[in-house]
Amino acid sequence: MRPYEMMVLLHPDVEDHKELVDEIGTVIKNLDGETADVNVWGKRQLAYPIEEMTEGFYAVYTFGMESATVDELDRQIGLKGNVVRHMIVRRDEA
Repeated sequence: MRPYEMMVLLHPDVEDHKELVDEIGTVIKNLDGETADVNVWGKRQLAYPIEEMTEGFYAVYTFGMESATVDELDRQIGLKGNVVRHMIVRRDEA
C-alpha cells in the first residue's frame, strides 16, 4: 500500500456534510483502502468563484491504497454530485 492524500471540496449548500464525508470514507474502504485520518476543515472562502460559488466545505483524507485502485477512486469521487472539486496526491513514504 502506498500513502495518499485527497482534498475534497464539497458544495456549501449540502445539509449534512458529515454524512457526505463519511460516504467518501466508505468509498475508500470499499476499494480496499485504509483510511488513516479525515481532517474536516469546514466551510471556507474560495480564492476564486467556481460555478458562482464563493464558499465551499473542505475535507482532507489521508489513506493507504494500492496504486492500481487510485484511478477507480478518482472516477467514483468525480461521479458524486455534491463534490465540486477533488485532488489525490501521493505522499512521501519517508
